[in-house]
Amino acid sequence: MKKLLLFLLVGLAACNSTEDRQKEAKKEILSTDRAFSARSADKGMQEAFLFYGASDLVKLQDGQFPVIGKEALSITFNEVSDTMYRLTWQPQKAEVSESCDLGYTYGDYELYDFARNEIRYGNYFTVWRKEKDGTWRWVLDGGNTTPRPH
Repeated sequence: MKKLLLFLLVGLAACNSTEDRQKEAKKEILSTDRAFSARSADKGMQEAFLFYGASDLVKLQDGQFPVIGKEALSITFNEVSDTMYRLTWQPQKAEVSESCDLGYTYGDYELYDFARNEIRYGNYFTVWRKEKDGTWRWVLDGGNTTPRPH
């Protein structure tokens, strides 16, 4: 009986530990995603996407083939100036794997087009991976346009 009780207590502690780790990882990912958006607003999309991106990133964009890797992403940003657009977003939710090394966020974005003096709206998703140094880097990102939110 004592062994069974000890086994159950150890099992419950492990579950709580995993849940606590997941809650902490969700907070980290949400914080990183918000910092990512703030960097995009302050320093531009190119700087932000390259700073927070993993070396093996994949960027999905409407009407285009996937962009794979930081070098390829850097080249695509050379075609679009940060003086043309301002991209910001707000994550709505995060989820994290049980191992706490992979997760995702999704939310809403606003893309301000300076040339047209208009705002485009949309939803986005970002898949995050925890690197060996403990930082979260995005590995997969994409989104779609939507009507203006209510």
